Amino acid sequence: MADKKILDNEILSDNELENVAGGSWLEFTADMFDAKKRGIPGFENLDFDANSDLIKMIGDDKLRHQYVDKVAGVFAAHGVTMKYNGKLLEGNVYTYQGKTITREQAWNIVDGK
Repeated sequence: MADKKILDNEILSDNELENVAGGSWLEFTADMFDAKKRGIPGFENLDFDANSDLIKMIGDDKLRHQYVDKVAGVFAAHGVTMKYNGKLLEGNVYTYQGKTITREQAWNIVDGK
């Protein structure tokens, strides 16, 4: 991947960056890639090419919220609640059995650890 050149049309505009910046987006993206890494269905089309859902959801709120629902569903299936805040400086909130937990702890629960 280091050898791939970034094409001009693949660089995000300031307006597009404004829509994705923030702790919640970064955590959410990490959660999607963690789901993909675990082979969880529905996360196959997440790459850095122009045709991937990852790139498309930057400008498509409906698609992004479909993925938020997918990620939340993965956690919910294991008793974890994920609240996607979508705010610049406010991270996602993960809870389990009434207690706030970290993102890492949430994935440990999913993994059965």
